[in-house]
Amino acid sequence: MNIRIATIADLKSITEIYNQAVAEQFCTADLEPVTISKMEQWFAQHNNKYPIFVAEQNNIIYGWCSLTAHRAGRKALESVAEISFYIHADFRKQGVGKQLVEYVLQYAIELGFRNLFAVLIDVNDASVNLLKKYSFTKWGHLPEIADFNGTICGQFIYGKKLLT
Repeated sequence: MNIRIATIADLKSITEIYNQAVAEQFCTADLEPVTISKMEQWFAQHNNKYPIFVAEQNNIIYGWCSLTAHRAGRKALESVAEISFYIHADFRKQGVGKQLVEYVLQYAIELGFRNLFAVLIDVNDASVNLLKKYSFTKWGHLPEIADFNGTICGQFIYGKKLLT
């Protein structure tokens, strides 16, 4: 599997994978599928400092992972990024998430990030377990803040110190 920085040509696959998570609920806080137009705006917020990565094989995108600025423009927070990852439903439980997270952790260190964090729906055990494998720990819990059409959930914040 090849992991590389995403290009705008990957946006259709990235959006499809994200919308799979939306449809499954409890993987993201979006309740309706997102449009390519909305994802173009999101894509434009990423750059060399805050890249998006895709895992691909035979020109098929298996999953993606992004580093996003935390409170963009605030200089004191430039050494922290939010990590997000989504895997195509057909390729889950095959090590794609593991490979993406490993790759992005190393890349984040090279970029000079001191801390990474992830915000997860608190019932998303698969993502929590993946982060725990890489020594992310629970930094916070926002209880009962997400309403999935009557099912109330919270959000966890998991973090990892990369550099001291």
